[in-house]
Amino acid sequence: MKFRFIFCFLAITVLDLSCKKNNVTVQNDSEKSSIKQVEKKVYEIPSELKIISQEEIDFDDDGTKDTIITATDDKAINTTEFWLKNNEFLYEFTYPWGSINKKWLVNLDDDAEIEIVRIQGDEDGVDYVIYDIIDKEQKAILYFNPVLEDNRYPNQFMWAYPNDIKGLIVNQKREIKASLNNDYQRDDNHTETESQKELPFIFFNGKTSQPEMKFSRMNKPQFMKVEAVINKVFKNKLDQNIYKEWLGTYSCTFLRMKEESGDPRGWGMMNLVIQDNMAIFKLDSYVENISKDLKLIDIDKDKIVFSMKEDKSKMFIITNNGQLFNIKSSFIDEMVGESQTYKLEKNKNR
Repeated sequence: MKFRFIFCFLAITVLDLSCKKNNVTVQNDSEKSSIKQVEKKVYEIPSELKIISQEEIDFDDDGTKDTIITATDDKAINTTEFWLKNNEFLYEFTYPWGSINKKWLVNLDDDAEIEIVRIQGDEDGVDYVIYDIIDKEQKAILYFNPVLEDNRYPNQFMWAYPNDIKGLIVNQKREIKASLNNDYQRDDNHTETESQKELPFIFFNGKTSQPEMKFSRMNKPQFMKVEAVINKVFKNKLDQNIYKEWLGTYSCTFLRMKEESGDPRGWGMMNLVIQDNMAIFKLDSYVENISKDLKLIDIDKDKIVFSMKEDKSKMFIITNNGQLFNIKSSFIDEMVGESQTYKLEKNKNR
């Protein structure tokens, strides 16, 4: 009986100590959690924006954690990223909202700025783009098609869906794995950039969710500097430099209804926006509001020619005579009912 009492006493003592130990562990975990919440910095961003995420990441490889806050407006029209260094706002990038929005930060060249690999879009189509940060703005430097390498399927290349990707394949020389000169046609909605003659295949690693979506043929991949890939897939260097000189927004006010010259409603506004990856023509008047995507047809330093993507017979010819710009278009002639040339004012938007 005495032995049984001692045994029970020891058992109760051990159980009590165990419970106290568990309680201490839980309390410590709770305290750590509270500390993390207290230490998480709060930054002031525009009140009309809703924060989607706040990342702590070293985006300039200096060994200290920086912050990227991603937010969207209440109507989910645009997404804005705020990049902070030493608690100060460093960059602000705004782009159209999409249900698919992923990024990887990678240093692919010899400058101090990292490059951003972005996957953005929705179920109808996705853009795969490498951006560089230039003058505190992100500039698209390469549009591409993504390829996935999955070690479960050796020697097979599959389409890299956003959620299957782990990271970009980069070697110690900061070279990316690429395959060029592939005649591959995509059937989704994606940007058809005017400055590239093809979308190269760029390789990622990860685990595929659709192993049946593999490429039947592809030119042999190789490791290349991103600059080398750009030089291969972009139109010739002269065209690139000339195209950059044309970048900007061109506009003019014109008399849309001649019989109403004394009425503000009789006037219209046309805008031509030439960007790195697209050109858009807009015509706004009391009669119509039109926006058309354009496709580059020809270019030199004195003249650039576009056609409408949906109707290649509709041409837009813009000439440059010593920074005096004019536009002549069969589409505009058809809209206003007469053949005419219009003077444009240029505002750079680079």
